[in-house]
Amino acid sequence: MAEPAVNRSFVKLAGVGHRYDPNPAIPPAVTGIDLDIHRHEFVAVVGPSGCGKSTLLRMIAGLLKPSEGRVTVFGRAVDGPRDDVGIVFQKPTLLPWLNVRKNVLFPLRHKYGRYNREDEARADALLAMAGLEAFARKMPDELSGGMQQRVGIVRALLLNPDILLMDEPFSALDAMTREQIGFDLLSLWQEQPKTVLFITHSIAEAVLLADRVLVMSRRPGTVLDLIDVDLPRPRTTHTISDARFGELTDRIRKHIYEPDAA
Repeated sequence: MAEPAVNRSFVKLAGVGHRYDPNPAIPPAVTGIDLDIHRHEFVAVVGPSGCGKSTLLRMIAGLLKPSEGRVTVFGRAVDGPRDDVGIVFQKPTLLPWLNVRKNVLFPLRHKYGRYNREDEARADALLAMAGLEAFARKMPDELSGGMQQRVGIVRALLLNPDILLMDEPFSALDAMTREQIGFDLLSLWQEQPKTVLFITHSIAEAVLLADRVLVMSRRPGTVLDLIDVDLPRPRTTHTISDARFGELTDRIRKHIYEPDAA
């Protein structure tokens, strides 16, 4: 019997490693990474600075080739960037001469040279879902940092990618904005489910957002733990005060700050 699509790995890393420097005396960025991400699953990755979190994301995105092992998306080896993979980086990198709506539509203009009324309607709908409909004609410098990052997420969703890769997208935001935009992201994800890999330095953020949290070691980055986040959805501010939330964050902290004890 064929495996149900919902249980099939959309993203698979098997024995994956990457070395930036061929000198064997210099350790690789990551090594021996095994990971299966399933359809519409939200996986967060945490670990110390320099442990290879972004390297992992870039290999899945097709922006970097693994030095060892194999990365597959939908069962096919990743050999370059894909249209069905959306990426949100640390900074939204909005074009300052285009308004919000045109920034969201830019990937279509860049890829196809044009967009139509259907595309515009989809952009408007996504902006509305992100609470940005009133700002569609505003220029990027008229928006707060959190609003700019929402525009970046909407832009990544415009082509309706099956997979969304997010590389510390909230790192430049203040704590209150960061928490709010995390809830906004969950709302968007629940409205339009995607398979998400989310890189973060925030342990609490990882537990609040994810179905599973991959904990990485210091360089060379390896998998220390892969933790199921058994907290009910939808997640709310009450989730943060749940005793289980505290247990999960403590478990991750021990891996990162007290690896021998963990």
